[in-house]
Amino acid sequence: MKEQDVQNFPRWIARGSTFCCERLRFLCMLFLAGTCGFNLQPGFGQSQAPVPVTIQRPEGRLLAGDVIRLSFNVGSPAQPVAGLFGLSFALRYTAKPYLRPLTPDQVVSGPFLEPNTYNFAKHEPGRNMVSFAVSRKLGASGQYGFGEVLIYSFQVSEDAPVGTQICFSLENVSANDSTGNAIPVIAGPNLCLQVADLNINVAPNPFTPNEDGSNDRVEFKREGGMPAEWTILIMDRDGRIVRRLANGENTWNGRDQQQREALPGVYLYLIQSEVEVVQRGVLGLVR
Repeated sequence: MKEQDVQNFPRWIARGSTFCCERLRFLCMLFLAGTCGFNLQPGFGQSQAPVPVTIQRPEGRLLAGDVIRLSFNVGSPAQPVAGLFGLSFALRYTAKPYLRPLTPDQVVSGPFLEPNTYNFAKHEPGRNMVSFAVSRKLGASGQYGFGEVLIYSFQVSEDAPVGTQICFSLENVSANDSTGNAIPVIAGPNLCLQVADLNINVAPNPFTPNEDGSNDRVEFKREGGMPAEWTILIMDRDGRIVRRLANGENTWNGRDQQQREALPGVYLYLIQSEVEVVQRGVLGLVR
């Protein structure tokens, strides 16, 4: 459907047009309820506590250039939804210079309301917002339980700086059963992600600091070098700091802060920026 068609809904309804067919009524009910004269009355679900609509956190670290696949879910095992037929909400996002929708006005229906659903997405870049709606077709019954209702993807730009925070929040969440009665729903918590750094290669590991000219130092190698504001902490298994590397220093010679030889064994390393832990792992020191 064209954007112009959506904007003309109120005019068609005001003239008593019969053009409001099955799909148009779906969009009209979810997006233009007040303008079109619909009044979503509370239904049987009103007695239950509002059901959360949430954004599932993607797995793994977020890197520059990645695609963020957002999964929108309704209900939970402890709080299922009763008789869900249609759902609409708006998604706000931050970090606009480094984030764009992969397919701005296209969204994929999740399995919970399938089969035979209508879905709708409208991207408003000037407002950093995407509006969504999903509904079963007329004649179908409402769904009970919980599950994934929509899937939408964003692209992180290749030049997004490490540490860039990207946040998503839900607004204007509403739902209805198959008769048009309202189902109480609420927006779940915001989702915030942070652009992480590429893997830092730590080698050799284990290393042998015996000054024989082979594997005497372990190097924390990162493309572009180690930023001066980052620190590398070397700790023993009890969490005591043995050595702190800073100001771009990226090798350890097996000695502590007082330049005494560290004992052979297993050590922990922690690489951190000013705002987050970039990488952590285990080192083996052999003498």
